Amino acid sequence: MKDTNTSYFFYKIYNKKSNFPFRCQFELTYRCNLDCVHCYCKGSENKNRELTTIEIKKILDEIHKEGCLEICFTGGEPLLRHDFLEIYEYARSKGFLIAIFTNGQLLDNGLIRYLIKHPPVTMEITMNGITEETYESITQTKGSFSNGMSVIKKLAKTTIPVILKLNCLKQNKHEIGRIKAFTERLFGKPSHNKHRFKYDPMLYPRLNGDKAPCDYRLSFDELLGVRKQDLDLWKEYKKGLHSRLPVFEKDKAFLYKCDSWMQQFFIDPYGQLKFCHFSGKFSTDLRSNSFKQGFYSFYQQISKEKFKTNSKCKDCSLRPICYYCPAKAYLETGDEESPVPYYCELAGETAKNRDQE
Repeated sequence: MKDTNTSYFFYKIYNKKSNFPFRCQFELTYRCNLDCVHCYCKGSENKNRELTTIEIKKILDEIHKEGCLEICFTGGEPLLRHDFLEIYEYARSKGFLIAIFTNGQLLDNGLIRYLIKHPPVTMEITMNGITEETYESITQTKGSFSNGMSVIKKLAKTTIPVILKLNCLKQNKHEIGRIKAFTERLFGKPSHNKHRFKYDPMLYPRLNGDKAPCDYRLSFDELLGVRKQDLDLWKEYKKGLHSRLPVFEKDKAFLYKCDSWMQQFFIDPYGQLKFCHFSGKFSTDLRSNSFKQGFYSFYQQISKEKFKTNSKCKDCSLRPICYYCPAKAYLETGDEESPVPYYCELAGETAKNRDQE
């Protein structure tokens, strides 16, 4: 890779600012060649509004100048963009450490050969089923299972650093242990904190307000059943139950507890710089404003935001083990401070399990 920004490390050591742009998640498009039932960005696609190649390169120049080191290209399906390789090559030339999130369907032999020579730091591929029936009940795309499996088996014969990941849904809850076992047969078991399998227990409403994905959520008992399918998953869950809870600030009134815009930021396909991919609050249009101006302008405001209501989330003792966050709450309820019943249920059951252990 050329032009690696080694000065970034000195910048990080000597920088006195409490926040700096270290990690970027760049959604290149919301379009996808699959039609997954749980997708959070489905319904927000608009090819005509997407950033052009030139605009993306300009943004990459800006975030590179400010010291960003890690970048994840995601979507939708990022490989749908005809200029994906041009964007990827440009990012590599700037010295970014690149991750790619993809469904894998468009990884043809030519692209695989290219990535063998110029690999990303990691490539995460979604695999939501180990059988055709389950996989395609989620993707709603005929032929996607056989194509996806073919691509994954080809990748297993290469040096490309692949991670298989999945979302937990009603449709695939019985196959998750088998998918993990398949991953380890193909890519090997974890070693030195290097994992080849990931699963996400959470599903969210879509960015356009459609709550259809929530219909596929698993109950607490169903999630326990998922974890019991594999010894490693069960041990990980048990370890989490016994771990020390995070300590929040003395002033529980602060609304945002995450580290977004401390070191992490998001850019959507239409050039909006965001502190969270689920929220448009505090966003900046990078087509008309500089990245530097957008990244630093809202940090002090977001770090001081407090609850304006007597929401029970503010003083809830379960908040350290709850999936609640203002952005997700707004997406689901229309109110940043409103409890999400599903999260309350999961947190309550988790607390009971902690007490019983």
